[in-house]
Amino acid sequence: MKHLFFSLFMLMCLTHAQAQEKSTTQNSFTLEQCLDYAYKNATTIRKAELETQSAAARVKDVISIGLPQVNANIQFIDNYKIQTSFLPAKFFNPNAPDGSPPVGVKFGTTYLGNATLQVSQLLFNGSYIVGLQAANTYKQLAAKSLEASKITITENVTKAYLLLIVNKERIKLLDNNIARVDSFFSDTKKLQKQGFVEQLDLDRLEVSLNNIKSEKTKIEGIIQLSNEILKFQMGMPADNTLDVQGDITSYQLTNTEATSEKADYKNRIEYSLLETNNKLLSLDLKNKRWAYLPTLSAFLQTGFNTGVNDFQQWGDFKNNWFNFGLFGIRLDVPIFDGLQKKYKIQQSKIELLKLDEDKKSLELAINFQTNQAKITLANAQASLEIQKRNQTLAAEVLRITKIKFKQGVGSNIEITNAEAAAKDAETNYYNALYDALIAKVDLDKALGKLGKK
Repeated sequence: MKHLFFSLFMLMCLTHAQAQEKSTTQNSFTLEQCLDYAYKNATTIRKAELETQSAAARVKDVISIGLPQVNANIQFIDNYKIQTSFLPAKFFNPNAPDGSPPVGVKFGTTYLGNATLQVSQLLFNGSYIVGLQAANTYKQLAAKSLEASKITITENVTKAYLLLIVNKERIKLLDNNIARVDSFFSDTKKLQKQGFVEQLDLDRLEVSLNNIKSEKTKIEGIIQLSNEILKFQMGMPADNTLDVQGDITSYQLTNTEATSEKADYKNRIEYSLLETNNKLLSLDLKNKRWAYLPTLSAFLQTGFNTGVNDFQQWGDFKNNWFNFGLFGIRLDVPIFDGLQKKYKIQQSKIELLKLDEDKKSLELAINFQTNQAKITLANAQASLEIQKRNQTLAAEVLRITKIKFKQGVGSNIEITNAEAAAKDAETNYYNALYDALIAKVDLDKALGKLGKK
């Protein structure tokens, strides 16, 4: 028995450890995993997916209009007071004088019943044919709306992710700076005790160290906020833990090929949505024109009916129920509707002209966005190169300043200034790096490449 309990306890521990390991793995995301999670959980994506399902159902709904329509009807009537009908008096008495009042008589039976089965089939209807085409186009529109939602999610998640890993990289640098300044502070403190350094120089170093620690605290707060922003964009519950993995060097900008690309309108989902809307409006115009055409349908009706005065006879289907049936073809021809169709057609034509203007406006906007993104990226890359050079120079100045101080030919103020300059250079570098990465995302979006593998 003890062995059994021990085995169960070990199994529970192992299962718990595996669950914790699995949870940890699931909550550590690369950019691709962040995007995959967002595609599955973001509210806008789920809503767009539901819209595509609704569009598919709408297509089937339109198709069903052209299928046979079958209806059954069963009716029971109790004529507890049979209506009186009036007939001329001469109908009963040919010798009745002219002007005699009509005679009231009652026709019918107390109990009536009928059971009817009706089948109808649409043979030709212009609106139905256009409706089939429009339903499929609407389905395409829903699919493109889903793609547009994914592009927006891709942009938002990517930017939030990049902000997070850039700031995490800054934390690493600040930790190195704290360790470096703290080590130098300890060495200087020993020299101060020996009388080689003034207390004022030591205080300056402590101020510099505290500033770096304060900067780290600030960045840690930004990281927490960035983490919450990323979870929000991904559609992840706020109480879930999330950690990201990735090396900032993987996102360094090594070329400027994108800045030489030209805008292709067809790559932009907004342009594709406009073209699909154009198809829908064209089909709407076609539908209104085809409304002038007649509608042809066929129908078949069959059933049984009865009429008795004794309710007990109502259920005698063999003797008191009689079969009937009919079939036919119906042609509905529109003749004059007060010019309603004419003015509806005019409205549809105007909507198409308005859409053409929207397309021209979008083309101008795409050109502007692409050129703006190219200029922004080029400037960001130039600034990044300058800040990278400044970072290298500041680090070299700090290294030489420390050597001079140790050799007794430099001052503590020079070291403090060099430390501050190095910290500022690092901050400026990572700000420039983030700006360049975001500029690249904006250019990919302008070129219609965002979210496409």
